[in-house]
Amino acid sequence: MPLLADQKLDVSRRAIELLALASQIATSAPRGNWFLTEELKRAALSIPWNIAEGAGRFGAPDGARF
Repeated sequence: MPLLADQKLDVSRRAIELLALASQIATSAPRGNWFLTEELKRAALSIPWNIAEGAGRFGAPDGARF
């Protein structure tokens, strides 16, 4: 079942909020954990990217993949 426009906006907004939270956590983490903080930032950044990529898809199989 495809998402409605307002659901897409909510998901996108939440993904950006998660990205901001991940950035705050990464900056406050101890220096010895740089590899974990970098992984956290990359993972949090990939979520809005995937949502944006999937938003341009119109077919149900394409939309489900993202």
